Amino acid sequence: MTTSIRKRHGFTLIELLVVIAIIAILIALLLPAVQQAREAARRSQCKNNLKQIGLALHNYHDVYGSFPPGYIDQRGAPGGIPDNDGHWAWTAMILPQLDQAPLYNLLEVGSLTATQAITAHQAEMQRKYTAFRCPSDVGPDTHDSAVEPGYAIENTANSNLGLSLTNYIASNNTALVRQRQASDPTNGVSGAIGAFFRDSRVGMSDILDGSSNTILVGERGWRLGGVRMSAGTLLVVRDANGNGPSAQDASVAHNQGLLTIAGSVRWPINPVITSPNTEQSQSFSSLHEGGIQVLLGDGSVRFLSENIDLRNEFVGSAWPVDSVLESLVGIADNTVVGEF
Repeated sequence: MTTSIRKRHGFTLIELLVVIAIIAILIALLLPAVQQAREAARRSQCKNNLKQIGLALHNYHDVYGSFPPGYIDQRGAPGGIPDNDGHWAWTAMILPQLDQAPLYNLLEVGSLTATQAITAHQAEMQRKYTAFRCPSDVGPDTHDSAVEPGYAIENTANSNLGLSLTNYIASNNTALVRQRQASDPTNGVSGAIGAFFRDSRVGMSDILDGSSNTILVGERGWRLGGVRMSAGTLLVVRDANGNGPSAQDASVAHNQGLLTIAGSVRWPINPVITSPNTEQSQSFSSLHEGGIQVLLGDGSVRFLSENIDLRNEFVGSAWPVDSVLESLVGIADNTVVGEF
């Protein structure tokens, strides 16, 4: 009787290694595509956030005849606003238009001071609000007052409490941020030439350069190039020395104040920064590759390249509007840009 031997077929070691190598190559090719798809989705959500903010701003305008103030100067409120207390910011004003009327009513925006509100409702003023956050950003929900004391306000017991973080910043100026409106709408040194500043009441009729040519809101990231840029503070801005929020025309500082709720194009989009708490902290930035998204006055959202034309320079003692990005900030600089 003969016994037949059956041969077993299988992978050789070389064949197995080849298959593993092919799979690794396919994964390496697929991962960037997956990451790009995810970023495209995040960027789309960020765009939708800005669109909703645009609708809220326009609905506010329909009710009150103007866009909300950059912040409400409450130094004249009963008891005044001491150093390190807070002023209500533009983001608090549009809460009802963003389906956040219960929060607006709970905080009693405009009736209570911001300091009274954070004392009574600390959790609400420190939690994350996705409508004001870019999904591509990696920042915390709340500013750490131990790291960023200027991105916080004191409660009535004088405890410094970090504020909620936002990635959306109002447009203020071409030079460094300023509280007061410009006396010369073509010169950022004379004051803010943008749409948002102290007690501002800018309406569509004040945007002489055209609503589709004017930035209302832009992005700012938590980090840029590995350096903390701090994004912004939501609902509230901190007072400095009883002079209102720090700005170039009041108690100058670059670690607190107006720059936490408003932005400037004194520096380019996505500027090179080497340390936190510098002039560049008031710039616009994002983690979207190559630029930022901005909300224009007509409610549309556009992507601006970080390489957009910007001259940002003194001419004599003035800071004139003489570039595309600057002209998009000014509301009445008599410079209308074409397609950008």
